[in-house]
Amino acid sequence: MEVEIGNYMQNFGPDRRVKNKWVLQGLKRLGVEVLNVAESDIDGLMAQGVDFNQDDRFISANLNSSKTNSPLLKPYVVKQISLPGNQTKFRLGFLGLSSREASYKTDEKGYLWADPMVSAKRWIPELRKKCDFLILLACMPSKDSIQLAVDNPDVDVILNGFKHQWSDPPAKVNQSTIIYAEDEGRILGELRLRIAGKEKAEANSVNHTLTKVVKDDPEMAAFVARAKEEITAQQQSLANEKPLKTASSELLANSPFLTAKSCESCHATAYEVWQHSKHSKAIEILKQVKREFDSSCVGCHTTGKGKVGGFEDLNQTPELANVQCESCHGPGRAHGTNPAESKMLKLNSSACLECHTRSNSPDFDFATYWPKVKH
Repeated sequence: MEVEIGNYMQNFGPDRRVKNKWVLQGLKRLGVEVLNVAESDIDGLMAQGVDFNQDDRFISANLNSSKTNSPLLKPYVVKQISLPGNQTKFRLGFLGLSSREASYKTDEKGYLWADPMVSAKRWIPELRKKCDFLILLACMPSKDSIQLAVDNPDVDVILNGFKHQWSDPPAKVNQSTIIYAEDEGRILGELRLRIAGKEKAEANSVNHTLTKVVKDDPEMAAFVARAKEEITAQQQSLANEKPLKTASSELLANSPFLTAKSCESCHATAYEVWQHSKHSKAIEILKQVKREFDSSCVGCHTTGKGKVGGFEDLNQTPELANVQCESCHGPGRAHGTNPAESKMLKLNSSACLECHTRSNSPDFDFATYWPKVKH
């Protein structure tokens, strides 16, 4: 059976609604039976019109109604399975928990988030009585999942994952086996339970990296192609709703970003290195796969996205396309006006890792990549 730890819905960008529509359809098509609802998911699910009273796939033990303070969803679910060669029915209990990153209040939206540690203490004893194996779907930083295992010795397995957190080797804390999952669906995690008597099981995991050598299921590939076609069309339509800007004078007058061309007069050598790097053609990489208007991608292929005066889209701010000098060194207007008083940011490998995450660039190695852009 398939389960989801959380943070599967797109929660930003004007294209999130159409993306989330296809994500939901895809999860259903894949047969995912249990989905923990995390901070990034609830608004998207509500916008899609999910009826949590009728759709019992969604669980959360610490997402409460702001009106009643009672659980907004089912806190847990119990599934029965039998293993090959063993007719015994085993009851798997899944409890959903999620941490938060944002601090804004959500009462007006009809929900609020309780402390996941407190919620765990409330619901684990009840679920323990109803299942043979208790599994937490913990969408939270790894340190919190460890604390859960320390505080709750009755938990058998904790499936843990959280926003660009990559997988570590399984860890044993008290009775619990903590298994870490990669994000963004780039790795398929498999939980294996070796049964030694009905009440004893040894948990292990296998991560299947979904590289290009893994062949797509033909029907699912066709489904994904339809999804990409509609998403791309919607992204282009949203971008075209705004008037096209072609003159750079407005950008140069109002933005703290000056573009790489402005750096050339003083930093000719660095500018030439940049021109011959893939950074200078980053937007072309997106165009090749028709994702140049994708809100999930453009932030790492443009300059200043999400910052005042930074990249908006190719129609509004074409001058800020590609990974230019100011993507890494910060806005340059103040430096251009007074170079002696206003210095640009000095960099180290951590700056690269903002975009070259393990998920986005699994082969990234700073020592190998840096010589290609060194200046």
